[in-house]
Amino acid sequence: MSQGPMLRGSGVTLDTIFSETNVVSRKTKIVCTLGPACWSVEMLGTLIDSGMNVARLNFSHGDHETHSATLQRLRKALSTRRGKHVAVMLV
Repeated sequence: MSQGPMLRGSGVTLDTIFSETNVVSRKTKIVCTLGPACWSVEMLGTLIDSGMNVARLNFSHGDHETHSATLQRLRKALSTRRGKHVAVMLV
């Protein structure tokens, strides 16, 4: 059992919150809406490494060519990370 103060009525301690997470068994998913600030391969890689599960592309902003290029960069970032998978949500 983890040490540290117990959060009221939850059976969860601060140690369990701040401990390493097994992203495979994690039930909560991280959805990232991709915009100009994170379109580079390097930034997409950082998002993947940080646990991004879903890349969301908002078609209300940008055009098909821009989103296609972003998708290609996402695939490039994923190609160097074996065992990582990211779903793509088009809205």
